[in-house]
Amino acid sequence: MLNYKGITLVETLLTLVILFTIASTLIPLSYRMYSTLYNKQLELYASETAYEAAKVILHENHFSGVNTIDHNQFNWDYDGEKICVEFKNLNGERKKCISQIGEIE
Repeated sequence: MLNYKGITLVETLLTLVILFTIASTLIPLSYRMYSTLYNKQLELYASETAYEAAKVILHENHFSGVNTIDHNQFNWDYDGEKICVEFKNLNGERKKCISQIGEIE
């Protein structure tokens, strides 16, 4: 007959190992997913800034400016051929340039 008087040390250690394995797998995975999503969101904001900059260039003849979205600063500049937006993401400084044919960098 089996003894069912309580939880043994082996069962406790096995449970802790399983929980540690699950946590050590999910935490880095979720952080990587968060980082990727955040950087893609900043790329989207940079594209929106370039679009708004194109409207400003067309209607107001300004060739540089700053746009702030969600406490992130996006500096844009137009050189006659392309609009470049500079911003910081989790990987550091990023410069995204868009011309009439599409994204350059």
